[in-house]
Amino acid sequence: MTAESLWCTIPDIDQIKTPSSMMFEQGAALKAMTKGRLVTNIKKTDTHNMFTYELSVVVPSLANYSQKILKVTHDLMIYPAKLFHEQSGDEFTAHDDKEFLTQLGTILGSDETRLIIAGLNAQVRLAAEDD
Repeated sequence: MTAESLWCTIPDIDQIKTPSSMMFEQGAALKAMTKGRLVTNIKKTDTHNMFTYELSVVVPSLANYSQKILKVTHDLMIYPAKLFHEQSGDEFTAHDDKEFLTQLGTILGSDETRLIIAGLNAQVRLAAEDD
């Protein structure tokens, strides 16, 4: 005889959208948009139940030059998650995955990020012309 489970309903992990998974998705989008000229690196650290992710844009053709764009922190519960825009200094708090995606879009679509992406793309072009 099997004992009755007293555990809560455990959500299907494929249905959980974590901040890091959304950051990786956006990294894949940037790589596709730039045909691999620009990629992202997401550095993860965790200490004392706090998880930190730092997203940088990397230029493989320029000796992997990188520019940090944002930092995300959250605890074991995932939300609320804090987003910090490295260029503007703006800070956001997301209470769920929908808010996180909106705020991530605010940072990635910002004028500061656009200027970084444009500048890095220009450097790639200039380096190719020098070859």
